[in-house]
Amino acid sequence: MTARRLMGALAAGVALVAAATALATGPATASVPGSTASHPARDLRAAAWDGNIYLYYSASANSSWSKYAGWVNDFAGHTFAAGGEGHGRAVKNNVNRAWNNDANWTARIYYNENQNASGPAPYDDFFPGNSRQLNSSVRNNNASLSWWR
Repeated sequence: MTARRLMGALAAGVALVAAATALATGPATASVPGSTASHPARDLRAAAWDGNIYLYYSASANSSWSKYAGWVNDFAGHTFAAGGEGHGRAVKNNVNRAWNNDANWTARIYYNENQNASGPAPYDDFFPGNSRQLNSSVRNNNASLSWWR
């Protein structure tokens, strides 16, 4: 086999592997309860993973939200940015539900500042694609955020 044919065969093989990987790891179907025009996933058939967790002020379909892609040591000073119920209110101790729109990382929401989960301090994990209310220990009692695999 000539070097040119070998390179062509290798390139074709790499392209097939890349295509198979893209199909196998593509975004999952998203079902976001209570979505409205102010919700980032409104009317989407499949999630467009954007690497953020969306934190919502309430369980209402008209709830304001803010999104985060990185760690937050303390939600003090953060406010709900999107229009709707709770717009402009503090994020700290006011998150009712969340949606993790990161395909690979789990978001952890803590009761305490600085990702402190020592002793009995509660937290709630949102795995990729999770959309639900926070557990009763941290619902409207949230202070910080981290990401893990």
